[in-house]
Amino acid sequence: MKKTVLSIALALAAFQASAHDHSTHDHSGHDSTAADTKTYHEVQTINDVLTVENARAKATIPGVKVSAGYMKITNDTDKPIRLIEANSSVAEHTEIHRMFMRDSQMAMRKVDALEIPANGSVELKPKDYHLMFMGVKEAFEPGQEIKVTLVADNGEKFDVQLTVMPMTKY
Repeated sequence: MKKTVLSIALALAAFQASAHDHSTHDHSGHDSTAADTKTYHEVQTINDVLTVENARAKATIPGVKVSAGYMKITNDTDKPIRLIEANSSVAEHTEIHRMFMRDSQMAMRKVDALEIPANGSVELKPKDYHLMFMGVKEAFEPGQEIKVTLVADNGEKFDVQLTVMPMTKY
């Protein structure tokens, strides 16, 4: 168990070190790839309750079977929504995780619930809340679409499409 957790933490550290947050800058000066278009910059209206922006996952590092997913989730109702589960057919396990500092080191842990406040939003982003894909079945390739089902504590399910973004090389 410790060995598995350590290998996931090491893979995520390498993954985070190479992650590049695309949500904070303009792409007009970049060469466009399929991953920079389509659903990545679009707002997805999931239903009359939730909207999702910038839903994306990172391409996998060769030989590494983990990846992370990010998005901004907005709740357009007057009641909070508690997401308790995430599922996807592309990985053995898909979980909602949170990164935090512990003893001056970055650590990560699965969360039991992620609350989207009434008439508010939560952003899943690097070094914070995120989706964790563990046991990725096939490499995530740039431009690929990944379906993730988010499950609320009342049993309601929300399907979200994530676009796989290329790894930025440094």
